[in-house]
Amino acid sequence: MHKILAVATPLACWLVGGGAAWADEGRFPRLDVVIPIEIQDDFAFESDDPAAELNDLYATIEPEVTLHFNSAISLVAGFVFEPVQDPGPREDRVFEDQGLYAEQVFLSYAGEGFGLQAGKFNPAFGMAWDRAPGLYGTDFAEDYELTERVGLGGSIEWGNEDRGLHTLSVATFFADTTFLSESVFQDRGRTRIGSGGVSNTEDFSSVAVSLDSEAVAGLGGMGYTLGFVHQQGGRGDPEDETGFVAGLFKSVALSNGASIEPVLEWAHFENAGGAQLDRDYLTLGAGWMNGPWNAALSATGRFSDANAAGVAGDDDTLVQLSGGYGFSNGVTLDVGYRFSEEANLETHIVGALLTYELGFTLPR
Repeated sequence: MHKILAVATPLACWLVGGGAAWADEGRFPRLDVVIPIEIQDDFAFESDDPAAELNDLYATIEPEVTLHFNSAISLVAGFVFEPVQDPGPREDRVFEDQGLYAEQVFLSYAGEGFGLQAGKFNPAFGMAWDRAPGLYGTDFAEDYELTERVGLGGSIEWGNEDRGLHTLSVATFFADTTFLSESVFQDRGRTRIGSGGVSNTEDFSSVAVSLDSEAVAGLGGMGYTLGFVHQQGGRGDPEDETGFVAGLFKSVALSNGASIEPVLEWAHFENAGGAQLDRDYLTLGAGWMNGPWNAALSATGRFSDANAAGVAGDDDTLVQLSGGYGFSNGVTLDVGYRFSEEANLETHIVGALLTYELGFTLPR
């Protein structure tokens, strides 16, 4: 059943949205739908942990639906269809354990130079979990991506295209413990307050602040992110987590129409995950593009300091090399190699990724 759904879902999306024409953006009410589709295969062919040697073929489909009531007020719903359980030891998978859940469901207000959000959304903090280049470049940085939080958020924007547009975002939130934390097709279980975990408090005691820009003339056209997060410890957590992040990125034009996009980000967490353990992440990478071709090299270090009990933390490493080609029909194929050392265990993975994006508007 899961295999049928994984194949049928993108096919149905193609039939519904593939040839749809975009409507007048000034027409209200209006429904905008965007559906990124990924089919990925990861083959762990060698590992110090024999249980990790397996092949995993899976889909990641992330429909985002935006209902615009008028030019200012919208309802946004973002869903994720992906594996919601880890594979068993040495257990190859083919489109198994796939579940669908709501990652975001919130009301948005967009005013003149400011915006407001209320509901379940992803507070802004960091960018390497999204911008780190390559097939596996984001894997470690996704540890600190803030997702599935219930709360209130606001942002203000200033500047211009010449000096750079800057956005200051502030959010107060807690981890989702409603029925929206469950999944269908494959149940991942509901988040309960008794499970603990930072920001799992059911009150507005956690906060994130982020200052971002895509390009600043005074920085040579570089973009940046600066962020702060404080997440209240949940039940059983000995400490609250406090984090800081700083990152830079830029697109540099080369000869013959090619370009290179370097990315650098550092993130520091005191009492990471509510434990008495400090953790740092350093991500460095660069992506190269030339027409339909791309290539990327990136590395991330994850460094943990000894905690208050004197237990030493592990220093983990991730290095990846990948490349791909974008076809004229909108499909992109990437292949890559991933080396990681986690908890002193080395693992080697080769993989391939097919991506495609659909979009349509109603009324057409």
